[in-house]
Amino acid sequence: MQMKEECLIKNAVNKKTGYIVDNISPIGNGASGSVYHVFFNNNNSIAVKISKHPELIKKEFEMLLYLKEKTASKIPDVYFFDEDEGYGIIAMEYINGISGTDKSLKFRFNKKHLAESIVNNLITIQQAHNDKFGPFDNAVYDTWQEYYKLFADEIYTFSKHMHTENKLDNVVMKAVKLSYENFDKIFEDEIKQPTLIHGDYWMPNFIIDKKTTELLSVVDPFNVMWADPEYELFALTVGFGKKLRLYELYKSKVRTSKYCDVKLEMYALYSELLWYKKLGSITHSYLKMRSKKLIKQLKKNSII
Repeated sequence: MQMKEECLIKNAVNKKTGYIVDNISPIGNGASGSVYHVFFNNNNSIAVKISKHPELIKKEFEMLLYLKEKTASKIPDVYFFDEDEGYGIIAMEYINGISGTDKSLKFRFNKKHLAESIVNNLITIQQAHNDKFGPFDNAVYDTWQEYYKLFADEIYTFSKHMHTENKLDNVVMKAVKLSYENFDKIFEDEIKQPTLIHGDYWMPNFIIDKKTTELLSVVDPFNVMWADPEYELFALTVGFGKKLRLYELYKSKVRTSKYCDVKLEMYALYSELLWYKKLGSITHSYLKMRSKKLIKQLKKNSII
């Protein structure tokens, strides 16, 4: 598999840039694809992501360009997209740093600086506003509730189908059903200003300076849209982000809504179910964990 990916990358780079690839080194991989460090014989290099989901990777390319254009946040330069033999390929700026999941970060003394850097960059993204809500390339909705209800309808229908097929746990279906039925209560407060959302703002998508623990770049956007500014706060509560208390730090800097904690869990669960719908597989234990948290928040806030 790796040899085929490397061959496709060499062909794409040569076709799009005219450069001859001298060497390719794997950086990492995730649910949506693999990333390589690609070296040229002129001592320059780029990062290349390749995926067997070309439609997703093409959308990611467009979203990266959009975030780069609309914000002053830390987004890498993006060079080209190509598609070949059922694979999608993105070439972008190579940034020399470590992943936000690097274990060495847990032992750093300046974790507070890292947390500040991550949260401040998110706030920078959220400084971009629009007149309408909706997908980054088709924002036509007057209210967030109108747009997100359509998405909730889609997730509810998908969840019912998967539950019927015994491919979704009972507690997950319960959480989806309860939140869906109480949609109007959860979103009773007006969300006044459409805000730009990265859509997957969590530790694996951060590139961090190894020496200073400064956030250098954010990659792998997903479902970029003009949305409720609280939409992707759930990503701050996952993994090492939870240890860094990113969500609490954000709330110390930005005033949040009455039901922010409820929406956080609903957004987390529904976003994960969207991944399930698009990729066809998911970590069911994570779905179950977020479902339990959503039900707990619904009860805590007297919504159910």
